[in-house]
Amino acid sequence: MNIPGYYYDTEKRRYFKVENSKTAPSSAAWSSDNVKRRKLRDDDATAALRHADLAKDRIRRARALREPLTGGFFAREHGAVDGDMQAACFVEGLNRKGCIQLLPLRRDGSGMRVECMYIGGYDGGTGMCTAYAAQKGAQLYSAYIPRDENKRLDQRLLANHHPLRHHPAPPYIEAAAALVTDIQYHAPSRRILVASQEPLNCLYAFQPTTDDDGRSSDSPHPRWPLPCPGSYTAHPSPSDGGYMAHCVAPAPASSPLVCLVGTHRGILQWDGEGGRPLTRLTPHAQQQQQRSRGGGGFGDLFRSVLAVDFHPAQSEVFRFGGRPGALFTADRRERCGDWSYLRLPSAITHLRCLGGAGNQVLVAGLRDQLGVYDLRFARSRRARDGGDGDDYTKVDVVDGSRQLRWERGGKGGGDRKERRKFGMEKIQKEKRKKKNDGGGGGNGGDGGGEAVARPVIRFESYRNAARTDIGFAYDAATGVVAAAHDDVPGTVVLYSARTGSRLRVIDLAAERGDGGDGRVTTTTLRDLLASSVSASPAAAAAAAAAAERARLSVVQTLQFRTLQGDLTPTLFVADDRCGGVSAFSFDLDDPEDEG
Repeated sequence: MNIPGYYYDTEKRRYFKVENSKTAPSSAAWSSDNVKRRKLRDDDATAALRHADLAKDRIRRARALREPLTGGFFAREHGAVDGDMQAACFVEGLNRKGCIQLLPLRRDGSGMRVECMYIGGYDGGTGMCTAYAAQKGAQLYSAYIPRDENKRLDQRLLANHHPLRHHPAPPYIEAAAALVTDIQYHAPSRRILVASQEPLNCLYAFQPTTDDDGRSSDSPHPRWPLPCPGSYTAHPSPSDGGYMAHCVAPAPASSPLVCLVGTHRGILQWDGEGGRPLTRLTPHAQQQQQRSRGGGGFGDLFRSVLAVDFHPAQSEVFRFGGRPGALFTADRRERCGDWSYLRLPSAITHLRCLGGAGNQVLVAGLRDQLGVYDLRFARSRRARDGGDGDDYTKVDVVDGSRQLRWERGGKGGGDRKERRKFGMEKIQKEKRKKKNDGGGGGNGGDGGGEAVARPVIRFESYRNAARTDIGFAYDAATGVVAAAHDDVPGTVVLYSARTGSRLRVIDLAAERGDGGDGRVTTTTLRDLLASSVSASPAAAAAAAAAAERARLSVVQTLQFRTLQGDLTPTLFVADDRCGGVSAFSFDLDDPEDEG
């Protein structure tokens, strides 16, 4: 409260009578000159704050700064480097290049759902690449994917190739493999690897024939003739029961193996010898139960392997995961009891090893889990020494050999001091578990008291509640992650692997089946308006989008592929409307805009 003739001191919390400057001390705060000077200074500060608050609403961020390339250039000029600029520029330039059929149509003319596929075998002379696709429970089909000079997919280009004029129209029946779950290609041996959930034959392999003898660069004949039936071989599972394969991982060129197969009972390996069955790399269920009763081992962590990927620098090391949520780091030169693993919040559906060192792993899982885990920030269970349960600067890595040695009593159980120390650790962990209301230090999960790892980069926008058969792809050159979402059918979201930020959403419902720009056509509007005279154009457009989305399901397979002659990868997305695949390439939306 301001009292005329008095000055209020905020520090001393009392009023002082304003005194004339001629009689008051020069340094006195209640002198008339100091009071006036202080009032003018406060008025100027208040006016400056009011002006800044008003100017804040008048300032608009330049539109050029929102563009990835232009904005990134100006940001770099001012010293602010955006780590997502390269990925954002690539994603911004992706345009739809049409859709082509990979599977036969149903009797009603609707397309079949492509659940797994592989795109490869590109021929620069004809501009075509080959595709292998399958629907779960159906046969393996193959088809050509022709592209024109503008990278657009066009089925009519098949008529320009002489061998195809007298050939039946694709797709072709390639193999009688049933229950196909994954299709990959092993480049060193030139084999197409097909994982199947048939209990007795969980892997099919065949070598596509190539027509390179006396073939010129401008020959109209495709380099990979399709189909090639009868060239595939079925490789039986081990004799201790059936194995249903979920995924297959081609081995690098320096590995003596051809592939690893993730099944519902662990991992199988295949060395490429014809006629020989696959061999088991992880213990089967009975051995796991025996080890679990003995007080050690991994229990049922090898129950269902859904994702496998080799280390980028070491051909004998690979990582895998599945159900339940555990990320394993395995070495073929060691017994499985020496492998280490991390507890994750949910089951793993996909994983990719990042970088040349392979310390970072990109993991996708259920319950909207997608993130990058850095194994350099992991420490063994023994190194915790009963530390604070809320310390998550490093996550636990459970080592199988240490667990087996510590938990097993009697022979081979270590000395008495070590067992006593481990017992004290278990007691302290139980106390922390009760204090935090249970479950891995307050993080939840099914780790049985083990800490649940947290990612260094978390993709907050990722949505996948409970689907294991969902599309996922990663391109190392651009650092872009493509992931399908299960909350909105027909959507694929592109992320940056460096920061986890969402860059773009590809909505197949907004794309016309003929490769258009997604706008509602006049014919569509006329049909909708005829059904409802009072419908507005906005309502008609919304109804058209809803009808288009009803034809779509959750995208189950994605693939980045850099074809011969291209500088950037092409994203292939399974499209239910044509029973095939849609392509998105980095190019101009309209070829007439060039120049």
